[in-house]
Amino acid sequence: MLKDPFTFMLGIIAPYFFMLMYIPLLYRTTYRIVQEKELRVREIMRMMGMRELSYWLSWFLYLTVINTCIAISAFFFAGLWIFTYSSPTLVGLMFWLYGQSLFGMILFI
Repeated sequence: MLKDPFTFMLGIIAPYFFMLMYIPLLYRTTYRIVQEKELRVREIMRMMGMRELSYWLSWFLYLTVINTCIAISAFFFAGLWIFTYSSPTLVGLMFWLYGQSLFGMILFI
């Protein structure tokens, strides 16, 4: 049986890498949503006729654009050199879907 030390080290290092990569996005988005709640911007926009769907779709679009930029840069910096024997499509999709799942976590927090 062949043991691969790379997969063992990747299992230890990869979660910290993903966490450090997305902490600025998570912090900034959470901070902005809380700041809007403190300033009651959402209520003011609702009084002016904006719907809830438009409000949350704007946040989703904002996060998706930033997440796509982070996922593309992470794919080119780490995905091409570290994951050389993996499918590039799956590695890029993994980075992007992980970032999108953080939006759901922000909403539940």
